[in-house]
Amino acid sequence: MQIFIAQVFMLLGMVSQVSCLTGVEIENIVNGFYNDKDYLDINSLTTSGSYQSIALAKTVNTLEGLSNKDEKHVRNYFAAATIYYATNGQKSQKTIELLGEDHAPPGWSRDDLWIDDPNPCKWYGITCFLDVLDEDEQKEQIDEELIIEIQLYNNTLYGTWPKEIGLLGEHLVTIDLFDNFYHTCYEYDWLKDMKALQYFFFGHTAWDANGIPNELSLLTELVQFDCSYTYWSEGPIPVASFNSLNKLEYVDMGNNIYTYESGEGAMAAFKTLPSLKRFYFENVRFTDDANNDITFSMDFLTELDNVVEAWFDFTKFSGMLPNLPGSLKSFSITFCGLSGNLDQLVNTNAILDRLWLTGNEFSGTIPALIATQHPELTRVFFEGNDFDNVALPADFCNLLVTNGGQLEDLGGDEDQCPDAPVGCCTCTGLECNNSPDPTPAPTSEEEENPFPGICFSGSSTVEVEHRGSVRMGDLVIGDTVRVSNNTFEPIYSFGHKDKTASAEFLRIKTKGSSTAIEISPDHMVAIENGRYVPASLVKKGDKLLIVSNELAAVTSIKTVVRKGIFAPFTASGNIVVNGVVASNYVAYQGSEYVKIGEMETPFSYQFMGHTFNSVHRLAVMVGITGETYTPEGISNWVATAHSMTTYVAGQNVLVILGLALLLPLLMLARLIEMLVCSPTAMAVVSGDLD
Repeated sequence: MQIFIAQVFMLLGMVSQVSCLTGVEIENIVNGFYNDKDYLDINSLTTSGSYQSIALAKTVNTLEGLSNKDEKHVRNYFAAATIYYATNGQKSQKTIELLGEDHAPPGWSRDDLWIDDPNPCKWYGITCFLDVLDEDEQKEQIDEELIIEIQLYNNTLYGTWPKEIGLLGEHLVTIDLFDNFYHTCYEYDWLKDMKALQYFFFGHTAWDANGIPNELSLLTELVQFDCSYTYWSEGPIPVASFNSLNKLEYVDMGNNIYTYESGEGAMAAFKTLPSLKRFYFENVRFTDDANNDITFSMDFLTELDNVVEAWFDFTKFSGMLPNLPGSLKSFSITFCGLSGNLDQLVNTNAILDRLWLTGNEFSGTIPALIATQHPELTRVFFEGNDFDNVALPADFCNLLVTNGGQLEDLGGDEDQCPDAPVGCCTCTGLECNNSPDPTPAPTSEEEENPFPGICFSGSSTVEVEHRGSVRMGDLVIGDTVRVSNNTFEPIYSFGHKDKTASAEFLRIKTKGSSTAIEISPDHMVAIENGRYVPASLVKKGDKLLIVSNELAAVTSIKTVVRKGIFAPFTASGNIVVNGVVASNYVAYQGSEYVKIGEMETPFSYQFMGHTFNSVHRLAVMVGITGETYTPEGISNWVATAHSMTTYVAGQNVLVILGLALLLPLLMLARLIEMLVCSPTAMAVVSGDLD
């Protein structure tokens, strides 16, 4: 009996040792976090409706009374909960700028187990171990119950990133927020606590800073970094921002604008990175204080001693090829504006395995010694330069896979590849864009592109009725989209629809807006007095019609390369894209009005485009809704009309005048369409109107 009583007391003692936090204890722990961090505002915990107060209440409700929970568990749960309440369906200054005050942000795409499960390690996108570790090391990390990785890429985050993530700084290794376009962050003092952060990805978001903030240098453990296509732009790249990043191996800063720092040199910051191996700097623009484009030499590349892969496509430089670092293996400089000969590809210790030279101004002969110096080449492209009109040396043929070598893709112009595709070259000219280049080049000469300028980029957004902002790539026929300030119309066709192809667009930004329309040069935008002009004619200071039915001045224009090519058609011939009113149509002669020879006619391209498409709209009205596309993603309705218009535009005046006889027939079709669409007009025609 005495033994039994002793065992009972022992069990009661063990139970008493199991800790259960009270609500007050949890609140005190969280208050302590805020007292310890000068970048956190403790008053936010008691501000009604704030994400901090909501996260605190949820933390108390979830963890109160649970056994074996301590400060560590409160820290993990609360910090993660602030992400949920700050970015899930929340507005921010940036979303209001981009989408308007009335826009209701959607919720996350996935939020499996978020908030409901007391263990954040089970929530979607959160892991408490590194998968690069072996099984025993992973188990050890899992038992610690510390958040190691946050991976919420492409998950429809809106709102503003919470500073409370700094509470996880001692153990958080990864933050991956890539491709959450309307998600933002403005302040970065919390980075000083991210002592374990190695992987930091927020490319294709709206994170905002004046260039690269100095706080980046606080991430001394950083290994990989991506701020491509963000608002970490239109400012300098200070050397101080990279000074302490001795472990940084991977940098992607493409598709941004930076100011030129003449004192240190625009690229001096990257010379301070001793571990840099992979450097992606495509389609970057440098400007001076007057917003003029600045170019400079690529000599900085010589000092990047350990770089293995360097891609600079569409970033403009001046001068010749630099001396290559001996470590370099993959080098891509398409459309960079470089000139001179290719001697630096021979006089180098580098042994390249991939090389893209497309679209520069290189001249002279293509040295046979390039093939000798770089026997490991698997891809090399020479097309679009000013080389001598002689065939490629036979040494390149010997490297081809078909001849026992490793060279899979070899591209050049017809002069270098007279027998392609049966000779040395696997492609010539524009055909070479089909190679697996991570930054597909645009056509070097617009007239060679079979379907120029008829699209918006895949990054563009439109407003769908009852759904809000939707990306071009997610639209389907039948979606009702905004076409003016107070009008929505269904999409009845796509003139072009290709999710995988890439092309060059003009990125036009207007005053008062943080977003920009990305549009092909020949595609038309609306201006004052109901006029439409091709985007190529728009200059800084011009005024475009925006969704509020007001005119907004153009503040910047730059050329970008984007994936995805789309041209939705509506009944009115208009569509609002990123807040700007645009046409469905293009101008074929780079002008507002159709020209016959040197004479400008009174017919605008907007009128002609809408008239030509009246037949298609009538077909849809009577139930002919089948939509087929060419291999290039062009609607067959558009492909036929485009080919005919291109042919006519290139003929003499008599031919143009003769074919102009078709115009009355097309106008008749448009008249019929107008009658069908107008009940009043139909009543007049039928005699039913009193």
